[in-house]
Amino acid sequence: MKKIFMLMAVLALVFCFSGCSGLETDTESLMKPPLLSEEQEKLNAALTEVAGENYTLKYPKTGEMNSAFIFRDLDGDGTDEAMAFYSSVDESTRINVLKREKENWISVYEAAGFSGDIESAVFEKINEKNDVLIVRWENETGVYRFNKNRMETVYTSECDGEEIVDINGDGFKDIIFFKGNAMGRSFVNVLYCGEDGITVTEEINAHAQYDSIFSAASGKIDESRTVYFIDSEIYEGVYLTEIIALENGKAERYTIADFVEDEKKENTTEGSSGVIIIVGSNLGKRGIFFRNTKVPCMDIDGDGIIEMPVEVREDYASEKTDIIYYLQYVKLSGEKAVPVWNGIANSQSGYLFTLPENWNDKIGISFNSADNEMLFVNKDDGKVVMKICEADKSDYQDEYEDYVLAAESETKNYYVKSFTEPENEFYIDPETFDERFIFT
Repeated sequence: MKKIFMLMAVLALVFCFSGCSGLETDTESLMKPPLLSEEQEKLNAALTEVAGENYTLKYPKTGEMNSAFIFRDLDGDGTDEAMAFYSSVDESTRINVLKREKENWISVYEAAGFSGDIESAVFEKINEKNDVLIVRWENETGVYRFNKNRMETVYTSECDGEEIVDINGDGFKDIIFFKGNAMGRSFVNVLYCGEDGITVTEEINAHAQYDSIFSAASGKIDESRTVYFIDSEIYEGVYLTEIIALENGKAERYTIADFVEDEKKENTTEGSSGVIIIVGSNLGKRGIFFRNTKVPCMDIDGDGIIEMPVEVREDYASEKTDIIYYLQYVKLSGEKAVPVWNGIANSQSGYLFTLPENWNDKIGISFNSADNEMLFVNKDDGKVVMKICEADKSDYQDEYEDYVLAAESETKNYYVKSFTEPENEFYIDPETFDERFIFT
């Protein structure tokens, strides 16, 4: 009997300290959604007058604007309007704008969207006066502008994806649309705001498909021009840099080959550093048009201008992962590509190493993927002058006691060991090595 009383006392305490009444034991009552706020009730009532009873609110899946109602001062009068995405039975998604009228809300305009779910919605300023709403559906994008109580459709198109960037450096955002077709061809066009208002350029051909882009950036190509750099994998293991520019109201596309004059000469351009861009005579410009290294454009020398990678030769090995690719990074000087950096790429491990100029013809390099080590060998006597090793941080590091920890990423340590004396021409001290080691 005492045990029964004790059990009843414990149950009583549980009910006292729980957030639910002891009488509410059915599952349905516990799963009721919270009541709508008074403001939400008014918004729903205003939307019901337009859409009827059977509508479903749509929520952008990603981004900060993922509420049922989005509040923003659309007309610049200092008071927020409300915007809602909804769909009725068997209808596409619609965009409804509601304005506050005293204590209530009224629907003032709505625009048609596309079918399906909304991936994202974002406002961007494309000039001093114009904010546009960019809505991304599964395979379509719509651009809208609220003007005089109307949600104007600026541009809609099926596309694989879009990038919202300042493509020309004027301080305002532009929208680059990437499109593909069943033939495997890719196209690009740009929405921007110029002297004549919002403009969409004609489509231009591009190799890059949206899903294949692994790096992209808006930046300077020279002292005066800003463009959009795209690095993509155009075939399996084949990579390409393309440049999208806005010039005289048109979208233009360039590759590195456009900045090399003579496609027949094997040695085409010599920079101030004395390093030569090598273009295979049989391939012509194609020798620097494509590359096998997955490395991005970057400001590799810190001068504020983005340089482009050029593959100058590869050293063959027994395994594909053992191949070392020799690269140059070039920048535009006038209308010509001029080399500013010379080194090697280990794209498997994601790093570059700047080669000393006196190593170019005297040192052979090989990568042993089994041991994750790169060997630098004196071609004259076959002796190893330096070795780079990489190790997972979770592994024991005992075998690298004689090495110097010269670089590290979130998951790996990179060790270097020089096998020459400081007075040797091939000696690199750890501090200098650290400057020459670049993560991609």
